[in-house]
Amino acid sequence: MEMSPLTPTRRLEGARAYNRSADAFETIAWRPPTAARFDAHVANDQPHEPTIRQLADELPGWVVIAVGGMAAAIMGMLLGGALAV
Repeated sequence: MEMSPLTPTRRLEGARAYNRSADAFETIAWRPPTAARFDAHVANDQPHEPTIRQLADELPGWVVIAVGGMAAAIMGMLLGGALAV
């Protein structure tokens, strides 16, 4: 394995990352990231998802009327197109 000396820029990056300086012939090993970066929950701990009923209860009343009107308009267009054929 051929070792290349560290440039001053790379030496400064190593000093900032590892809190110590590295001389030109020292190899810098990879170290795992700190645990503070990761979420403390386990992988299979799923957040609580609201049910369809709970989502529907949170909708304002005008949404039901607007969606019903749009559905009626679409069905009217389909029926009108079918009768025109």
